[in-house]
Amino acid sequence: MGRDKAKFRDPRGHSLRVYADVYDSHAWAALGPFDVLAYLALLRELRGFNNGDLSLPLSRAKRCGIGHHVTLARALRALCAVGLIAITRKGGCTKGGQRLPTLYRLTDRECFEVPAKHIEARPATDEWKRTTSREHGLSLIADAEAKTKTLGHPVTDTTSPSVLVGPKTRTRRDTWNDGLGHAVTMAEKGAKPMPARVSGEFGPAPEKPSHRTPDVPPLYVAIPTGDGEGVKGKGRAPTKPRAARAGHLKTEGFSAVA
Repeated sequence: MGRDKAKFRDPRGHSLRVYADVYDSHAWAALGPFDVLAYLALLRELRGFNNGDLSLPLSRAKRCGIGHHVTLARALRALCAVGLIAITRKGGCTKGGQRLPTLYRLTDRECFEVPAKHIEARPATDEWKRTTSREHGLSLIADAEAKTKTLGHPVTDTTSPSVLVGPKTRTRRDTWNDGLGHAVTMAEKGAKPMPARVSGEFGPAPEKPSHRTPDVPPLYVAIPTGDGEGVKGKGRAPTKPRAARAGHLKTEGFSAVA
C-alpha cells in the first residue's frame, strides 16, 4: 500500500489546486491582481489537515509580490468580503506581549480542529457562492472598505449641522476660560506695566566699618620763646633753624620737643 502511494506521488512536490468552480465563479471575477496573489499565498500554505490555521504575514507576502501592509490588508478584506476565505482567529497581542497573527480558512474546503489555537472543525461553507455577479462582488468589497474606514476613525459631531461656528478671535480684554484652571485676562497691547525690581537681600545692607583716618583740621601748637614774639594773625610764627632753636629753649628753661 505504501509502495503504491509513493508510486503516484507528484515528483515535483507540493502544488496549488484551484478548483474550476471557484475559478469560474463571480466571486473570483471581482478580485483584483493583489487579491489573487493573496489567495494563492494562503493556498500555498495549505497542507493535508491545516485548513483554518493559515496565515499570511507581510514577510511572506512580499515574496509573492505584495510589498505593503496596506495592500495586504485590503486584499485579505476583499477575499473575506466575497466569501473565498474566512477568519478563524483574530490576531493581536497577548498579556505577555506576544504578537499573534490572524488565522484564515478556505471556505471551499473542510476545516479541521486545532485545540491549541481554539479552532473548531467544520465542513466547507462555500460563502463565495452567494456572490451573484461580478458587480455584486465589487459592491461587497467596496462596502467592506467603507466599513473599515468608519470603524477605524470614528468622528463624533460636537454641534448640529445647522449651527454656525463662531469666530475664534478675541478682543484685548476678553477672558480665557475655555477649560480647567484660572481665567487669564489679556493685557492691552499699548500698556506698559512698571517693572518690579526685587532686591537680592531681605533687608538693608549693614554699613561696613571704615578703617580710614577721619578728616580733622591740623593742630597748631604755640611754643613760647620768651622774646615776646608769638603767632601773628592766622599764620604761624617764623621758624628758626632747629639747632639754634634748641639752644635758645635750653637757656629759657624749656626742653625741646622733637
